[in-house]
This record gives sequence, structure tokens and C-alpha cells, in this order.
Amino acid sequence: MKIWYELSPIDTLFLRGSEPLEAGQPSVEPLFPPPVSVLQGALRTTVLRQEGISFANYKAGQCPQKILERIGSCSRPAPFQITAVLIRHKEVVYAPCPASWFVDSDEKRTQSANNENTFSPLGKTLHRAALPDQEASSLLLHSSAGTELPMVHANDAKSLAAYWVRLECLRKPPATFATGDLLAKSELYDTEPRTGIAIDSKRKVQEGQIYTAVHIRLRPEVTFLIGLDSDPGLQEKGRLLLGGEQRVCGYAKVAAPTLSAQTATLHMALAPVELTDELLPHVFAAGKAVTLAGWDLAKGFHKATTTWLPAGSVFTTKITSCCIPLY
Repeated sequence: MKIWYELSPIDTLFLRGSEPLEAGQPSVEPLFPPPVSVLQGALRTTVLRQEGISFANYKAGQCPQKILERIGSCSRPAPFQITAVLIRHKEVVYAPCPASWFVDSDEKRTQSANNENTFSPLGKTLHRAALPDQEASSLLLHSSAGTELPMVHANDAKSLAAYWVRLECLRKPPATFATGDLLAKSELYDTEPRTGIAIDSKRKVQEGQIYTAVHIRLRPEVTFLIGLDSDPGLQEKGRLLLGGEQRVCGYAKVAAPTLSAQTATLHMALAPVELTDELLPHVFAAGKAVTLAGWDLAKGFHKATTTWLPAGSVFTTKITSCCIPLY
């Protein structure tokens, strides 16, 4: 993770998977944080704009070799990797919570203002999934994932995979979570439904095709931190266009946060990881996989769909450069 940028959206962001926008149907939950492919595309396009290179020339290969070495050729994978997607909230850096971390939801629940019981992980004991011990192995438990199934010792285990955890907690996990250790998505952004119209290839309105998309708006003092394994050639600071509808974000190069450097038997991904047959045997714990597609501007056709495990997925080995040791 050689270089880091902080992204500060100045408007909403439109981020979604491969699900179609059906006229008259509610939109699905937006993706958060932005997918790796979206971030890579935004960075590559920004380099072209800063270098004064048109997309037509880029597509035709009329681009200096030094630029191609940094951002890759058109319709080819980027030569740089997004190695981390973190959140800065009120100057504190947060990472996706490991999918192997749980709390016992059977413990005392908090009481909301309308007297309904709501779940909160604060004050609850951290339980970490582990491979079965000898006693558990004697039960011969098995599933389609195999026989070495991670186990959690809790009465009513609830996964923390949907939360964001203070970076220091990854280096030294707390026995119980205090205020500020964990953040829910609702504390990071709000959602805003936007109703729009469909247009054809000539940008003419298509009659009767009205859809509703869900945008996200980051809360005040919330920004993205992204780590890269090589320099794509961006200027120190500037602006880039991110996600659907090309929303403007400010960006600036920043110092790298302190990440775990210890040795461990498990590793956690700080960015989404593409799920492949080679990767599958090394998955220890993961959230729900997401299917992504997109539009290839050069070919004028849909990209092939790919399946990604979310950031926070845990593996039995360091499968990519986006993984850090998990204590």
C-alpha cells in the first residue's frame, strides 16, 4: 500500500451492482463503499483529463507510453490495485469490521426512544470465530464448504460484518466495544431516493420508463481513504468524477495510516476481492458476495459480470496485497 488518497464527495454518490433498474420498481440498496472497479475507472479517467488526453485518442492507442504503463491500455485491467478502502470519521480512521467477529445478541439490548428493543454492539463481548477444537471436530460437522467450519462460542451470535471498526481495534481487539469503536452505516451516510427517466442512445426520453435510484450522501466529516499499490500518475490534489452520473469528488494525497504488521494465521481484506475458484478454498469468513458488471465504453457493450467478496472478508492466507494480518 504505497500511496493513499482521501476522497471528499461534494454531492451524493450513485453506486449500485448489476441489478437492472426496473420501471416502477423500488431500487435496491446502494453499494457502500464504492466498488474497486469504480475507483480504478475514476482514477484512470482523471489521469487522462489531467494529461489533456481525449478518450477517443486513448481508445485508439494514441497515448504516451509512460501513461499507459501507469493506467493501462483501454479496455484492459488497470496495472495498479486498490489495496484498501477505509473511512475517516471526525479524524478517526475506520476499517470494515472482520466477517469473523461476532457479539452475543442475547446480551442486554438497548432501549430506543420509542421503547422498541434495538440491537447495539456497544458494551458487548467480542467473540471471534475459530476453527473447531478436538471436541467439536468429533461431531463430524460438514457442509458444502467442507468440514473445517469456523465456529463461534456464543448463545446468539450476531455478525459485525456490516459495521466499521476503529483501525486501532484491528491491531488490538478489545474485550468489549466502547463508544467510538464501531460505526454503523447509518452513522456514515444517508440515503436519498432520486426519480429519473430512461434515455436512448440518442439521449432521447423513452416514453413510460421512469425509475427510482437510491443515492448516498456522506455525513459531515466523513471521507474515503483509498490505498494503492502503485502511483497511477495523479496530481497531488484535484477533483475526480465518481460512480453513476459522474458525481464530483475532491481528492488529495495523504499520509498512510498505520496498519497491522504482526504475524497471524488469518488475514483480512481491506478492499473487496474478486471471488475465483482459486480463492474459494482460502475463504474463512465473508459477507454476502456482490455481482458487478458495468459498461465498456470502448466496446460499447456490457462488461462481463464478476463476483466480489466485500471488504472485511477473512482468509486463511494472504491471498492478495489488500490483506493484512488479523490478530
